[in-house]
Amino acid sequence: MTVRAVSGIATYCFTECTSLPHSGDITFPNGAAAEAAGYSACIKCRPRLCGEAFIIGDAPPSVLAALTLIKEGFLHSQSEEMLAIRVGSSRAQLRRLMLQHLGASPTRIARYRQTHFARQLITETSLDTQTVARAAGLTGRQQLDRLAFKTWGHPICDLKPNRESRSSNASIKLLLKYVRPYSFNQLLKHLRSRVTPGIEEVTDNGSYRRVVSHEGNARIIEVSDARDEQHLAVQVHSISYDNLIDDMERLRTLLAIDEDPTPTVTHLLNDHLVGASVAQHPWLRVPRCWDPFETSVRIIIGQQISVAAATTITGRIARTLGEQLSVSGTLDRVFPPAATLAEANLKGLGLTDKRATTLQHFATAVANGSLDLRLTGAIEEVVSRWCALPGIGPWTAHMAAMRVLQHNDAMPSSDLGIRRNASRLVGNSISSKELDNRSLSWRPFRSWAVQHLWEQ
Repeated sequence: MTVRAVSGIATYCFTECTSLPHSGDITFPNGAAAEAAGYSACIKCRPRLCGEAFIIGDAPPSVLAALTLIKEGFLHSQSEEMLAIRVGSSRAQLRRLMLQHLGASPTRIARYRQTHFARQLITETSLDTQTVARAAGLTGRQQLDRLAFKTWGHPICDLKPNRESRSSNASIKLLLKYVRPYSFNQLLKHLRSRVTPGIEEVTDNGSYRRVVSHEGNARIIEVSDARDEQHLAVQVHSISYDNLIDDMERLRTLLAIDEDPTPTVTHLLNDHLVGASVAQHPWLRVPRCWDPFETSVRIIIGQQISVAAATTITGRIARTLGEQLSVSGTLDRVFPPAATLAEANLKGLGLTDKRATTLQHFATAVANGSLDLRLTGAIEEVVSRWCALPGIGPWTAHMAAMRVLQHNDAMPSSDLGIRRNASRLVGNSISSKELDNRSLSWRPFRSWAVQHLWEQ
């Protein structure tokens, strides 16, 4: 998201802020780039919420993968060197590419996110500074104060409203700003039939709830529409808020909060097949995922069976193989990791022998690192990489590209629901190959066009 800076006072802010004395004479692609150039963040406006959308255009796969890992908290405990190794690059090469495409180094981007999320917590909650620092993935107050001084020229305590502090409480509330236009109801409608029993749910009062585990401690996250046409409201119930920033990032990814539909609307608006839907629903998003492995397993289970059946089987896997948490209520499970699923006995869970074998091959590949669920690239590369695994075909690969890798140009053309709705719109039966050919004009936004077809 572009920011503007005023060179005379060495301050930058986002375009919607009216605090700066006059229009900025310098622009940067994001706040991290402005800070890397020596500008301080505006201290008068409401803090920018966690999860700023970094626009990276035609960046290579290593940059995309590195940014995803940074947003998931990789650099909280690992070095830039390890990040570079993970994405198949050298540290020098990765830093050069990040500076070229994002204007800031990997560490600068990570610290930028942590510092601004800490300011949101300081502003919106009564958590004490030490707890806020750990919630942002930092070691403690001293590190946070150093970063705050670099960012705003003030220690973090100077940014805290005059309110009583406490180290923890039963719950905290945060606002997450989304890119407009946006419809939370659209995402809830998609999730309602697909949530994994015991792990997540869509409630009757219109909220999404999920349980996560941090060092064995359960954390319940509930998100609803703030009804101000700008934010989602998040309530977090926990006895520990360590690394809360990572959970908020996963939530933003799942609900596609930071994705801008405008380029897609412009590209697809006049299409005779999906143009009418685009005009009626310009806020539509492609739902993504909370956890790459969990969602990948759900997609594999869903091969050639109904949504309801896939949900039931995924719930059985969670209940049978997932860690049980000490928490009251129906949400009390954590999805099993790849290593557990790779060695598990999957008989009696409703899977065919072939599907069970596919799942275990897939889990083994993820566990031993031969398949990296963060590595993206051109859609042809992604499909080839996934289809090299036993039992994985083009439909699964394209679905994973859409949901897991956040790819905008996936095309699962063999999907029965997509073909059925496309056939209805054109007035005659359409084959997968015909739909593939028809979709060429939708590139590079085929994932979005597909979502419009699903929701016809």
